[in-house]
Amino acid sequence: MDMKIFEKHIIKLERAFKPLASKENERDGKLKVYYERLKDADEYLLGKAVELLQETYTYKSFPLISEIFSAIGAARDSMIVQDSPGSECGKCQGTGWVIRDYIDEFGLGNNIASPCKHCSTGRAVKKACAIKDKQIGKRRALRKTQIVIKEVVDSLPDEKLF
Repeated sequence: MDMKIFEKHIIKLERAFKPLASKENERDGKLKVYYERLKDADEYLLGKAVELLQETYTYKSFPLISEIFSAIGAARDSMIVQDSPGSECGKCQGTGWVIRDYIDEFGLGNNIASPCKHCSTGRAVKKACAIKDKQIGKRRALRKTQIVIKEVVDSLPDEKLF
C-alpha cells in the first residue's frame, strides 16, 4: 500500500478522533511510524478496520498501532462467515478447499487443491491466499530471477573451447 492511500485512512481516523499529533512536524514523524508498521496490511482490510474503529472505539484519543492491528484482525474475521452445522457447502464440505484430480503431461495422476468458488469460506480462503501471495511475491520474483540467471550462465559454453 502506498503512502497516499494510507494517509487517506489516517485522515478518516483523525476526523473521528483527536489528530495523530498536535504539531505538523510531530504528525509527519508519527505518520511515518504508523505507515512502517501497517504498510503490509491489505488496503481493503485497513479500510474496514477504520470503519470498525469509527463505530466501536470508545476513547477520544487516536488509536494505537496495536489497536489498529486488532481492528484489522476483527475485520478479517468478520469476512469469514461461520455457517451453522449441517449447512456446509456441498462442494468443499465447509473447509473452503476443493480437491480435484489432475493428470499431468506424463500421465501421472495428482490431486490439486483450490479455494472453493461456491461458498463464503472458500472466498475468504482465496482472499487470505492472495494477501499472503502479495506479501511473499517479491521474494518469489527475486528467486525466479536468480534461477534464470544461473541457468543462462550455466548454459554458456566454456571459454576454453574458443
